[in-house]
Amino acid sequence: MSKALIITPPFWDPVCPPLGMASLKAFAESNGHLVNILDFNTYNSVFQIQNEYFNEVIAQFPYMKSWNIARNGTEMLSIHQMVYMFHENKNFYGEMITEILNMDGRTSGDFHDNLDVNRFDEIFDKLFYNVKEILDRYIHKGLDVVGCHLNNSTWASTLYILRYVKKKYPKIRTVVGGPGPVMGIISNPKEIELFMEKNNFIDHFIAGEGEHGFLNILNNEFYFKPIIFNSSDEKLEMHDLPPPDFDGLQLDRYLEMSVSASRGCPFECSFCAETKFWDGFKTNKASNVYKQMNHLERKYKRSSFYICDSLSNHIITPLTKLIHENKKDYHLDCYLRADKICTDEKRTKVWREGGLYRARLGLESASQRILDDMVKMTTPEKMEGSLAALSKHGILTSTLWIVGYPGETESEFESSLSFLERNHKNIYQADAWVFQYSPVGLAGSDEFEKKSNSKPRFSDEINKILAVSPYGLDDGLKTAEKFDRLERFTNKMKELKIPNPYSIADTIKAQKRFTDLHTDCGWDPVKSMNKSDA
Repeated sequence: MSKALIITPPFWDPVCPPLGMASLKAFAESNGHLVNILDFNTYNSVFQIQNEYFNEVIAQFPYMKSWNIARNGTEMLSIHQMVYMFHENKNFYGEMITEILNMDGRTSGDFHDNLDVNRFDEIFDKLFYNVKEILDRYIHKGLDVVGCHLNNSTWASTLYILRYVKKKYPKIRTVVGGPGPVMGIISNPKEIELFMEKNNFIDHFIAGEGEHGFLNILNNEFYFKPIIFNSSDEKLEMHDLPPPDFDGLQLDRYLEMSVSASRGCPFECSFCAETKFWDGFKTNKASNVYKQMNHLERKYKRSSFYICDSLSNHIITPLTKLIHENKKDYHLDCYLRADKICTDEKRTKVWREGGLYRARLGLESASQRILDDMVKMTTPEKMEGSLAALSKHGILTSTLWIVGYPGETESEFESSLSFLERNHKNIYQADAWVFQYSPVGLAGSDEFEKKSNSKPRFSDEINKILAVSPYGLDDGLKTAEKFDRLERFTNKMKELKIPNPYSIADTIKAQKRFTDLHTDCGWDPVKSMNKSDA
């Protein structure tokens, strides 16, 4: 039996407890190992520093607030941390931070004059001191394996944690899994090799689905294999997985429990890396997902569930029918594709009766040409119909948008603003971010490259620190233009009183607005967290 600790580092900013970690724990323990989970995002001393950082950015550069830095600044935060941790050229440090923070391409000289680097260093000093203190409570020589989730947001903190673990206990095997620090790394073995060479304190990188790779490490296999790709004979079916194990997590810090009905996605939207990461699409039966919900309800006394899938269109009807037939008071939150199925009011009524209270819709753009270029396989008319049919039954409609998609014209961007204006009463929430490109990994990477040359977004000095570089496209749109559009999008939301809640208090206010416009969704965020004093 091996003993392992798997960690969700800051700043993942999850809406529900970490399903991937809970699934790994359940699978490993069903095979005879002992696994604990450490979720840094439930520690106030750590997580509040994310807001402290963004508040400091806004204090030094107030205009950043207008383009929703909480959504669009997460990569900036991570790369800032990377340079803080690994820079060697003290003389050029201020210039590197200027380059990172100057996301919307303002005049560098003016920007640099307003920059107080020391204040940011103080924030990160506090962050990593707190991380180290918490780690010391969990890390001990009796552990065999320590693993971390790795993506853009957790990039710096993952490296800090594993470097600290390896330095303190060299015999502990260190592992990372997840999509990697930059979109597309998982699809590019050379990028992973560069990443591992740069960060030689990491023993293993599990690419793709993690259960078998993690189990093999715990079984002391693949000892000298740094990069682990799952072979075809190791792939799991969804029904083979045990229910996720959330034991040891502070579940009262989350609005919802996590479940899954699928992995991957049947579509290939050009800007998305899901199909590349999961290498296909596989589903579970509605009856199995329903049983999983029953299990989690009995064990953890929670009845609100976030379905952590790319899309739930394939399962939402049979699942909500099961819930309704069995008279369960469950509340469901999931991603749906705004296509024909979502425009059917009889169908959305069934969904609402079966507990669906929130639908997250990746609308992206209201321009048909842009939607076609994205391979979204929908229309603005279907998007409007979906919002109307869902809203009619009080289902909260969270909409997601992309600003500055390659080739987006001014009139195409304006069509999205017009769409917001026409449909604002049927939109519970809107969230937008600037398009990000990866030369590999995205479904449309090859097409983007054909239309426009890509180049690293940062200078050589920063790229040396990162090893794996974010890229940009020479698509005719200046960075400043993209962020100008983002600001205008955000201002249009404010004008139309479309909220974008980032706290429990904001969520309650946003829900009241939508209820006043439509039907009560029947979900209480306070009760969901079992916090009578919230």
